[in-house]
Amino acid sequence: MPLPRIVPIVEGHGEQNAVPLLLRRLLHEVKQRFDIEVAAAKDANGRNNLLKESGLEKFLRFARLEVNAVGAIVILDAESDCAQTLAYKLAQRAAKLHLPLPVVIVCATCEYEAWFLASLETIGGQAIKGSPGIKQNAVFKGEIEEKRDVKGWLDSNMLKGSYKPAEHQAPLTGMIDFTLARQRSRSFRRLEHALDELLDAIDNQTPMVTPLPKTPDQD
Repeated sequence: MPLPRIVPIVEGHGEQNAVPLLLRRLLHEVKQRFDIEVAAAKDANGRNNLLKESGLEKFLRFARLEVNAVGAIVILDAESDCAQTLAYKLAQRAAKLHLPLPVVIVCATCEYEAWFLASLETIGGQAIKGSPGIKQNAVFKGEIEEKRDVKGWLDSNMLKGSYKPAEHQAPLTGMIDFTLARQRSRSFRRLEHALDELLDAIDNQTPMVTPLPKTPDQD
């Protein structure tokens, strides 16, 4: 019998492969949940296509139509926005749809790639799809979640070639050490908490949307 499925909604081509891999790793390695699958991600083909009027709503309706869909998770970059405020606004929009499945919103601060910086020790020096990848001795100094243009930082620390999200995000996602990531990144902790909320809602068949202003984000 086909397993129930969580449907990811992402902003771009890089996340289209990386986010399902990340969620599967969390489900299997951390949550020990093998009774639920992750569907192919719905790619919005640009952050603005989620933020614009009716954009998020369109992709949530697509998620609802996915075979065996029991929940949806939206993951996008906060960029210069406050991650918590942006997530609240998107959750309020999602709640107005009254979907029969739970939805959680997660905003990476400031970029998805910041989660790579949080686990730089396990990423540096590793080959990526046959290329040398990130410098083994690469060091990032500063606050991970205040860094703008992490993609540019990764690009400047590649041993060869340039950083390409569509090509490199998934392999780097497979190298993330979850202990390091949760220690160093509040938005990664939010991702794990959101996944817990989603699983609880699926198990209890509760069509909730989170986060909402009345339930502030917890570390």
